[in-house]
Amino acid sequence: MLYDVHVSLQARKMIAALKLTRFSIAIGAIANIWLVLLITKNNPAYVGTSVYNVPWWSALLATAVVALGICGYAASLNDTIDARHDTTFYPSKPIPSGWIPVSQAVVLMVCSLLIALLAASFLGAWPVRMGLLTAAAILFYNIVGKHIPAVGLVSIGLIYASHMLIANIELTFTLPVWLVMTHAMVCSIAMYSLENKRPKISYRGWMGIIAGWLFWSAVLFSGPLAQQGSLLPEGMHVTSLIWPFAAVVLFATTIRWKISHARTPALAAEKVRRYGSLWECLYATAWLLALHLYVPALFLFGFGVCSAVVVMIVKESTGATGQPISWRA
Repeated sequence: MLYDVHVSLQARKMIAALKLTRFSIAIGAIANIWLVLLITKNNPAYVGTSVYNVPWWSALLATAVVALGICGYAASLNDTIDARHDTTFYPSKPIPSGWIPVSQAVVLMVCSLLIALLAASFLGAWPVRMGLLTAAAILFYNIVGKHIPAVGLVSIGLIYASHMLIANIELTFTLPVWLVMTHAMVCSIAMYSLENKRPKISYRGWMGIIAGWLFWSAVLFSGPLAQQGSLLPEGMHVTSLIWPFAAVVLFATTIRWKISHARTPALAAEKVRRYGSLWECLYATAWLLALHLYVPALFLFGFGVCSAVVVMIVKESTGATGQPISWRA
C-alpha cells in the first residue's frame, strides 16, 4: 500500500515536471531544429559548416538535447520569476501548488541551460554562440519583453527563429524559419488575447508588433536575396510551396474549430499552445516534402505522430491525477 502511494506521488511529480518544462513546446522545438539540421545535412553546399561533418546520430541527439535544454531553461525561468504572481492567479501550476519547490525549479533552470550549451558544443562554436544568444533573448523577454506587448510578442518570434538557427547559422533557405517565427507570434497574440492579459494591446502596440515583424522578416530574407537572388533554394519550384501552404491552412482550420468548441477562453488558449507546438512537426514535414526529401519527411512525420500520442497520454494522466482540467482535451 505504501509502495503504491509512493509510486503515485512520483508519477504526479513527474507530470508536474513535464508541465513545468512545457513538454509539448519542447516537441515543436525539436522538430524545428531538426528541420534545419536535415536541410543542412542533405545539402552539399553546407559541407564547410561544422554541423555537416558531425555524424548523423550525434547531430540528431545533440540538437534534440539542445532543444529540450533551451525549453527547460525558458519554462523554469518563466515560472520561477512569476512564482508569486502565479500563487494568486494560477495556483494549480507546479510551483505554487507545491509539487516543485522554487529551489528545484532554479536548479532545473541552470542545469537545463548548461546541458543545452554542452550539447551545442558538440556541433561547433557557432551553435554555442547562438545558444547563448537564444538564452539571452529568453532572459530579456522574461524580465522586460512580456511587460510590453509590442516588444514581448515580437521577442517570442525571434526566440523561435534564433533557436532554429543554432543548428546552422549559415542557412540560406530562411522561409521555414520565417514561417515558424510568424506562427509563434500569431499563436502568442491569440493566447495573449484569450487569456485577457494586461496590459491590453493598444493601437500603438499593434503598430509596433507589425513593424517588428516586418523588420525581422526583412532581416531573414535579406541574406538569401543578397546571395542567390531568390528565397527558394536552387532546384525548388515555387509550386512546391503548396505543402507548407496546406499545413498553414489546415492549422488555421483546426485551431478555429478547437477554439470554437472550448468551454472557456483559458481552455482555448491552452489548445492554441498545445496544437501550435505540435503543428511545428507538420510544418517541418511539409518543408521537407517541398524539398523532395521524402525519407527525412517520413522520419519527422513519424516523430510528430509519436509525440502527439505521448502528449495525449500525459494529458489524460494529468486529468486522472486531479490536475487542472486545462490539460484535458
